[in-house]
This record gives sequence, C-alpha cells and structure tokens, in this order.
Amino acid sequence: MILSRRFTAALAVACALVLAGCQTRFDNPTAWGQIATGVGAIIGKTDIDPQIEKVSAKLAKYCAELQTAAIAVDAFAPDKLQAAARDGRIAIATFCASPPKNVAEAIAGVVTAYAAIATARAEG
Repeated sequence: MILSRRFTAALAVACALVLAGCQTRFDNPTAWGQIATGVGAIIGKTDIDPQIEKVSAKLAKYCAELQTAAIAVDAFAPDKLQAAARDGRIAIATFCASPPKNVAEAIAGVVTAYAAIATARAEG
C-alpha cells in the first residue's frame, strides 16, 4: 500500500517535471537546473550510486588529459565538425567541474552540460 502511494506520488511528480520541461526554453540553464534538481530529489539513492562514484573518480583523474585532447580536437577539427568538437569540450568541462557521485548528480550534470551547449549554440 505504501509502495503504491510512493509510486503514484513519484509518477505525478515526474509528469509535472516533464510538463515543466516542455515549457522550458532550451537555452535557459536556470530552468534546466531546477528540473534536474527535482528529478534528483525524486530518484534519491540508488543501488548503482557506488559504481557511479567509482567510475567518476577514475575519470576525474584524467580530466586534464581529456580537456587537453578536447581542445586539440576543437582546434584541428574540420569546419563541419567544429560544432560537435565544441559540444564535446563543453561536456567534458562540465563533468570535470563537478564529477557526479550518484545517479541524481549524473542527471544534473547531463542537464547542466546540455544547457551550456544550448547557450553556446545560441551565442553562435
């Protein structure tokens, strides 16, 4: 009974967040951050949080190398791939700025990277 109520409440909140996402401009990082926070609050702790923290810690050790490689790719990419190279550089910078320790933080990180990419694209 309690599980059913929690599931129904989580489903209702998820639907509200989806609707909020539909009404959010793609280049508004504040709104996307609020949505990511809401999703993170719904998800809470998961069984795979320890694995995410472990992998994240390993990747964080290589942030300097990843960022250097992303800059090199960005500098030498053909014109057709410049936008994709810039998007990759932004995604790596977002991850390295705040490596996730759990599923909720990973979702927030993806949303933050998406908002940063959308903003960069809007600015040209």
